[in-house]
Amino acid sequence: MLQTIIDKIRNNVWLSLAFTIIAGIGILSASGYFGDLTTRWIGQFTSLNFYTNNIFMKAYMLLFSLFMILLFNRWSLKGYGFNKPHNMKYLRFFLISTGIIIGAFIFANLIFNGILRTLFPPESGKPGLPESQSILEMILAVWIWSSICEEVLTRGFIQGFMNKHTHIHLLKLSLPVWVSGLFFGLMHLALLTINKDVLFVSFIVTNTTILGLLAAYYREKTKSIYPAIFLHFWANVIFSLPMFFI
Repeated sequence: MLQTIIDKIRNNVWLSLAFTIIAGIGILSASGYFGDLTTRWIGQFTSLNFYTNNIFMKAYMLLFSLFMILLFNRWSLKGYGFNKPHNMKYLRFFLISTGIIIGAFIFANLIFNGILRTLFPPESGKPGLPESQSILEMILAVWIWSSICEEVLTRGFIQGFMNKHTHIHLLKLSLPVWVSGLFFGLMHLALLTINKDVLFVSFIVTNTTILGLLAAYYREKTKSIYPAIFLHFWANVIFSLPMFFI
C-alpha cells in the first residue's frame, strides 16, 4: 500500500516536487533536533565546538536520508546513485569542475565580500566560519563528513526521488538537478542562526548553489552519487585554503 502511494507521488511532477521539499526540510529539522539533544548530553562530559557539534547533526542527516531512501524504494539503494559512475571522463571532469568552483568563489567573493560589503556594511552578525581547533578537525568534520552526509541527502534522496522527471528542462538543466542544487544552496541559510552577517551568508549560499547544481549535473550525467561527493569534498578544500593561509 505504501509503495503504491509512493509510486503515484513519484510519477506526478508536482507531487514529487512538494514531497521532496517537505521531506528534505523534515530531515534537516529532525537532524538538527536530535543532533542538539545528543550534543547537549555529550557536552556534560566534554567540550564541543561548532564543528564537533555538526558531526552529530550530520550523522542523523545521513541516517534519516538512507532510511527514507530504503523505506520508499523497496528497501534498496538501487536507482539512488550508489553505483559506479557511467561514461566518466575523469580529467575533463576534474578540470572543468575546478575552474567553475574557483570562478564562482572569486565572483561571489568580489560581489558580496567586496563591493556590497564596502557599500552596505552589515550592522549585525559576523563574517567567516567559526575557527576550528585544528586542521585535522576541519578535514574530518567539513571536508569529508559533511560532504558525504549532505550529498546523500541532496544528490541521493532528493535527486533520486525526482529522477523520473529528467525530461523537464530549464536552461539545459533538468528539474531534478535544479531542485537538488537549489535545496543544497538554500539549506545553508541556516548560518544566519549562528549570528553570521547577511552578506557572508549570501556569499556562502551563492557558492553552494552553484556547487549544488554542478554536483547534481554530474550525478545525473554519470548516474552516480560518487562524483558529487568528490566535488563537494574538493570545493570544501578550495574554500578552506584561504583560511589556512590567513
